[in-house]
Amino acid sequence: MLGTGEMFPYFKCAECGCLQITDIPDSLKHHYDNDYYSFKKIRNCFDNVFKSYFKYLRTRYALADKKTPFAMLFLNLYPPPNYFDWLKKAAVTINSEILDIGCGSGELLVRLRKDGFNSLTGLDAFIEDDILYDNGVSVYKKTLSEQGSQYDFIMLHHSFEHMPDPMNTARNLYRALRQDRFVLIRVPVVSSHAWEKYGQNWVQLDAPRHLYLHTEKSIRIIAQKTGFEVKDITYDSDEFQFWGSEQYLNGISLKAPESLENGLERSIFTKKQIKEFKLVAADLNEKRAGDQACFYLYKSNPDKLGTIKVKNRKAL
Repeated sequence: MLGTGEMFPYFKCAECGCLQITDIPDSLKHHYDNDYYSFKKIRNCFDNVFKSYFKYLRTRYALADKKTPFAMLFLNLYPPPNYFDWLKKAAVTINSEILDIGCGSGELLVRLRKDGFNSLTGLDAFIEDDILYDNGVSVYKKTLSEQGSQYDFIMLHHSFEHMPDPMNTARNLYRALRQDRFVLIRVPVVSSHAWEKYGQNWVQLDAPRHLYLHTEKSIRIIAQKTGFEVKDITYDSDEFQFWGSEQYLNGISLKAPESLENGLERSIFTKKQIKEFKLVAADLNEKRAGDQACFYLYKSNPDKLGTIKVKNRKAL
């Protein structure tokens, strides 16, 4: 990403296929530059009154199980953002207590607040200090192990792969989640076409910030050992897996002046190529071969499991 040319060895687990950095650096802080995308503070935390009301209505209609004809018309004219798919699958309501871990400066939380959600908390160990927005969103400089509350929905958007102890993190997630609720983990996956094609030039390898590049199997193992059930997996990779990796093949870092991150005009790509990358990414997602996925981990409620009756048999 920064183009420093440093080398970091990784190894692959023979059991689950997870790709792991061999030696976790003592400190990762200097591997994040001051312009790291998730650390940019949000200046505008409020919409005007009319826009706020329309977003509130959209949220109520989008999350409702049964939709009236008016609600359907409203949502067709004013469709919700893609992230509502995550919320809907996790049975989130407008009053759910939501925690976003590794949220940076809390951009998604601020957007959710504008959508009408009213209980939003973020954690990020790499921000400079706590951020308390005027709209009620709070982002704290701490880890999950330091947070004692419980939540209705916990999100980790491309932060789980940055954590040095995924098993212990999953245990802390289980502790911090209320029963009959979901954790959403979105991560790059090494069991993907992009990894097979690009290898060490795969842009989502992102050494050394990504300590673990998971597979479906590795996430299932972690879930099973920590009490979770993997309820659903959806792939949501995009064209970044191609243009970012192609840049690396051509010696262009993400922060280079000619990177596509700075605009198409100075990049090595054409509009047609980017369009093709998007189409291929969508096809790979359908085939479960994209380079990132959403894992919905469920914490069951023992009261809903019922009683299992077992016959008493004499030992042979």
